[in-house]
Amino acid sequence: MRATQARFLDLLGADRTQFIIPVYQREYSWERPQLEDLWNDVTLAGKDGMTHFIGSFLYIPEEDSTATSIHRKLLIDGQQRMTTLSLLLAALLDYLDEDDSRAQFLTDLSPKSLRKSYLFNDDYRGESRYKLVLSMDDKATMQSLVDGTKLPQSPIRRLVEAKAFFTGNIRSGRVSPETLWNGLNKLVIIDTELNPNEDNAQLIFESMNSKGKPLTPIDLVRNFILLSLPAGRQKELYDQYWSHIEHLFGQDAEYEFNAFLWYWLYLKIPERNPKQDNAYHDFKYYVQNHDLVREPETILSELLAYATRYARLFLGQEPDPSLKRRFDRINSLGVRPVRPLLMCLYTLMDERKLTEDEFGSLCDMVESFLFRRMVVGKSTQGLNKMFAGMYRRLDDADNPQQCLTALLLAPENNTTGYFPDDGEFAEALTTRDIYNGLKKGKQYLLERLEDSYHPKEPINSGMYQIEHVMPQTIDNSDNSAAWKTMLGPDWQNIHDTLCHTLGNLTLTGYNQEYSNSAFPTKQNLQPGGYKYSPLSLNRYIADCNAWNAKTIGQRAEMLADRACTIWPRPTLQENIIDQYRPRPRTTSRSGSWTIETSQPELAPGGKCRELFEQLQQALREAQPDWTLGVKKNYVGYYTDSGKALHIVIKALPSSTSLGIGLNATMDDLDDPNGYAQDKRPHGFEAGCLTRVDLRSAEDIPQVMKLINQC
Repeated sequence: MRATQARFLDLLGADRTQFIIPVYQREYSWERPQLEDLWNDVTLAGKDGMTHFIGSFLYIPEEDSTATSIHRKLLIDGQQRMTTLSLLLAALLDYLDEDDSRAQFLTDLSPKSLRKSYLFNDDYRGESRYKLVLSMDDKATMQSLVDGTKLPQSPIRRLVEAKAFFTGNIRSGRVSPETLWNGLNKLVIIDTELNPNEDNAQLIFESMNSKGKPLTPIDLVRNFILLSLPAGRQKELYDQYWSHIEHLFGQDAEYEFNAFLWYWLYLKIPERNPKQDNAYHDFKYYVQNHDLVREPETILSELLAYATRYARLFLGQEPDPSLKRRFDRINSLGVRPVRPLLMCLYTLMDERKLTEDEFGSLCDMVESFLFRRMVVGKSTQGLNKMFAGMYRRLDDADNPQQCLTALLLAPENNTTGYFPDDGEFAEALTTRDIYNGLKKGKQYLLERLEDSYHPKEPINSGMYQIEHVMPQTIDNSDNSAAWKTMLGPDWQNIHDTLCHTLGNLTLTGYNQEYSNSAFPTKQNLQPGGYKYSPLSLNRYIADCNAWNAKTIGQRAEMLADRACTIWPRPTLQENIIDQYRPRPRTTSRSGSWTIETSQPELAPGGKCRELFEQLQQALREAQPDWTLGVKKNYVGYYTDSGKALHIVIKALPSSTSLGIGLNATMDDLDDPNGYAQDKRPHGFEAGCLTRVDLRSAEDIPQVMKLINQC
């Protein structure tokens, strides 16, 4: 590696030199804030005459250049700055070309000569003519902006806006062209040239701090896979795999790819508990630990296959209408922890371990599981971990359909994965505040109920609004007086108790017309009254002579019964469920040791027993796949496979507190409250390098936040 301090213009203007943005690099991404920062840097340098450092430019020279050919350099770091400064130069030179008098400060130079030096290799033709060649979709737009020719049919917005930003600032006259030119001459960089035979470009790239937007996981993964390959191989794999991956995610590629990568890693390394903000590092861990570093096509092929499934499942790209309806319904619930499970099931269908009908049935069951839990108020916390314990079992199962059914039915009532039965589900539907308490599911609930009456002709989602038959507000108006009379002397209690329940909610396209009208008015309003409504949900309401506590309750019970058939709870013989039921939490890992002999303070009657039991309950809810093992000097919690130790627990001397060792370093933990203690280099116990003390039950929520990161 050769690194020297240099002027930016000397780097860009080197004779017969062309900088090429490799295909693995991200597209041009700077927007107004970054453009303003660079503009301010250049103008300040031009005004005060001081040199201004703008960072490092890292590149690898191509090896096949000859004495007369273009010296091509693959730009690894500095793309955004070089592109933006080239656009600034183009905007400045366009302005100077319009009037010769504007360029008098250049003395012996001309705008034309500057173009030859910094934007073009003027003695060459074709693509070799350009000093800077962007990758893929960006290329044509950039060349048009530099040439001053007509833009392509679908130009890249950010590039066009960047040049327009500089053009507008220059024409405003607030900064003179001479000041800009002087500022550009004062920009100083670290010119870093790598030796392709000696330097690890990928590691150097990751460690460098670039000015501008931080690199996203999609940038880092693309770079990790492609950077070390020859340029021809890079383009081949980019065209065959990576470009298709990026197109799957569309305009939200950065956000969606990061989410996809996280969920994909949950399938590949569930025991590691991948973290969304650390997805790239977990990706590297997976690739390196599975000997895939030298198999870029293998990993790209797998990523493309799973990205295709992800786009079909969650981005509306499923071609099969029946499956797409199922996916849309599940997605409308907003329960993102289920995504890896659905990707796993889709993979099993692709691998012909499930038929399409079986896959569809399992999607329906998952939908029922999620929605029943939503209705009864079960939290989604811990579902990531629960589902993570299923993936490999499903992949290995002879009967994946039976396996998943059993795993969803196995947990007991007090665990994370509880699947509510008909009684609890119906009770919640008839009594709960559905309107306010089921924010993500209330529209979904009513639309699914309506569709159940005519399943082959579903209504358009979002076409109708939610209507309160008994209005939300009963005041002193004439309409309200009619409602008070109909509801009876106990109208206030009836309104407070039943207004937002399922029995009083329906769908309509005439919500504004209804307003707070009396019940007969709502029934007979033309054309949108209940008696004229095409919706099956409104038939019962249309036939009622009055709307009161009795009729609201009857309708609620009727709809709850119907809901139990729309979202059924599967059945399976208990002996089959037992085959898949998670193993007891205290396992043979304990050997000859028991809690009584190892940690008597944690045993029944021990001084720390109560706090230990409360911690165990929290662990059962948050980490259902962890098992308890007893060792000589501590108790530990392990992954079901028995291979990964997550935490150790010991009673602290002369107190009722617990000392908890975390299998993570301080660097890996998010600990804003400062609970954790660094125990490097020797550790707390069993190799755990971090300790946290649990002194009372009040601290359990904060301590669990740390434990959940292990």
